[in-house]
Order: sequence, then structure tokens, then C-alpha cells
Amino acid sequence: MRYIRFLKPPRIIHGKSTSKEQVNCLITITSDLGDSFLPCDVLLSTELLSANTGEVIVWKTVQWTAGIRALLVTLPLSKSCTRSPLRIRIGTEPKSGFDDYSTLAEGDGRGVVSAWSAPVNTSSGKKEAAKIVERRFCIGTNEIHIWEETGESIARHMWDAGITISCHMNDLLARVGRESSQLLPKPQRALKVLELGTGCGMVGISIAQVIEGAHVMLTDLSEAEEIVKRNIQTAKPAKDSTLEFRELDWEEDLPASCRSAHIGLVIAADCTYNPDSCPALVNTCHRIAKASPNVFVAIAMKIRHSSEEIFFDLMRDAGFHSTQSLAYPLPGDEKSGEETVHLYVYRYDRGRKESFNLTNPV
Repeated sequence: MRYIRFLKPPRIIHGKSTSKEQVNCLITITSDLGDSFLPCDVLLSTELLSANTGEVIVWKTVQWTAGIRALLVTLPLSKSCTRSPLRIRIGTEPKSGFDDYSTLAEGDGRGVVSAWSAPVNTSSGKKEAAKIVERRFCIGTNEIHIWEETGESIARHMWDAGITISCHMNDLLARVGRESSQLLPKPQRALKVLELGTGCGMVGISIAQVIEGAHVMLTDLSEAEEIVKRNIQTAKPAKDSTLEFRELDWEEDLPASCRSAHIGLVIAADCTYNPDSCPALVNTCHRIAKASPNVFVAIAMKIRHSSEEIFFDLMRDAGFHSTQSLAYPLPGDEKSGEETVHLYVYRYDRGRKESFNLTNPV
């Protein structure tokens, strides 16, 4: 997949050749890691929206051309436009309220994820939008809105595996009970879910919006707290479901809330890209499983390099066995099957003699 990102967020300025105001921004279309750019032509719909109603005020198309790395987007403003907060939405589907994963995969948009800017409002003195961007996805009958930062922080960005698993949440739940071995715990009242390395929180929030009665704890380092709490505030959990953020450092002792004997599901997405962090990740899963031996552990990943294979060895040594694995080809400009998100589901083998060293599991 590719992501439209604001290199410079929308701001209101005076045009060089006219006294009329206009709003412009600088965008790029890049991978989740920001290490490559969209290598093909694509036509983008650029829309100036009312931040209050979502109404499209000004609309035009702009061309992203293969080989470029950035594109300046400019939209004209009338005096009436500046009286209320405005936003810019850029995507491949004109006037769309959200991205649909199947459309990303099957359409002509090259798997490009749309971007909604933060509001900008001349009347309040804020002539430049905040450096955050909103993503919107449809998950069955649910819409999920997730904010991420436009800066360089890995912890506050969205990644391919998290989006893919979230958008297939209904499919995953439909498989429960009809697989040869259990895929995930059956949805039930008071299902306790703990997400590791939540980032912006999309996976855990998706679970809370789809499953009734799910108590979801989103955990990460403190640098992720602000963006996660922002997304929790705009989430719409299902009946009796709850969301909360807790700081969790995999190198530190587990807090009491994570040592509960009733955690039904531990889930993590995009957490194995750095093999140096895999021992701490597996160590954390192991300690949770010791307290909640019936827990399901679901790990979603897009394997980027062979060094990530150490994760599988560590899980085996820690007493986990894989019960299921699923593959989801990623939409985009790559050849079919070239990039794939895998979901591996593990159970803890309580009777197995472990060769795992809790203090140094490498």
C-alpha cells in the first residue's frame, strides 16, 4: 500500500499574482516506512471540505507523475470559505467519505490510502493545520477514523499489517468456530484483549468497535500515548466494549493489569520489523501466557527482511505453538503476492519443558 502524506500541512496564504487567498499543501505518496515513493501515474481528487459538515466546497483533480517525490496542491478560497473551519481531503476516489480495503485492492487507485487534514481556520487565527492526518476505513458496517502524525515518529504512524488485519476483522471473526483448529477466541462478554505496540491504536480500536463486550487495553511506550488517546476519544465502541491506554515497556516488569489471569487475546501488528526487539516482545508474550495460559496470541506482520525469522524460533523456544496462519496480499503497485501480510496465531503449551530464558531470551 501507499499513503498520501502531508510534507507541509494545509495553510492559507495570499497568491503571488493575486490578493485572493488560497490554501495549499505539499504532499507525497510513499510506503508505510517512507522508504519508497509511488512509481506510477495516478490521478488524485483534491477536495476542500467544510470541517463542520463534510460538504465539498471546492474540488479539482491533480496528477501524481511517476518519478516525482512531492507534489504541491493549491485550491482557491472565496471570502465565504474563510468564515468556518476547512479541511483538505486527497484520494484516488472522488468525494469518498472513507477508504474501502477491497476497493484499494481491486480498483485503479494503486492501493493509495486517502488523507484528511486537520482543520484550518482563518477566523480563529489558525492559518495552518496541525501536523496530523486522519485515515478513514470501512470495516463492514463500521467506520473507523484514526489520526496519525505527519512527522518521523514510527510509534505514531500507521503501518500496513495493522490496517490489513483491522480491515479483515469481520472475516477473522467469521472464521471462528469453523476452522479445523481455533483461530481466535470466540467473541464473548467480558473478552479481555491486550494489544502490544499499538502505535496509533487502529487494531485494538477495530476490535472494540466490532465485538460487543470486549475490554481492550492498548499498550505502547509513552510517546504513543497522546495520539492513541486522541483516537480513543473519537472511537465508537460496540455495546459494552471499552478502550483504555496503558504504558508498557517490554523491557520492564509487567504492570498488574497485564498479569490478569483472564486475558483472552494478545494481539500485535508490525512489531517484528526490528529483530533486536523480538526477544523482548516474545518475553512479554511469555509472561502474559504464564498468567493467562489459555490466551490466544495473534501476531500480524509484513516480513521485510530475513532477520525477522528469529521471531519464530523465539516463540517456539518460549513454549508457543502455531495453530493457524493466514495470508493477505497487500493492494498496491507491486506484483501480485510480492507484498503480503501474514497473521500467525499461537497457543501456549503449558506442559512443554521450556528452553526459554526469561532474563535473556536470545
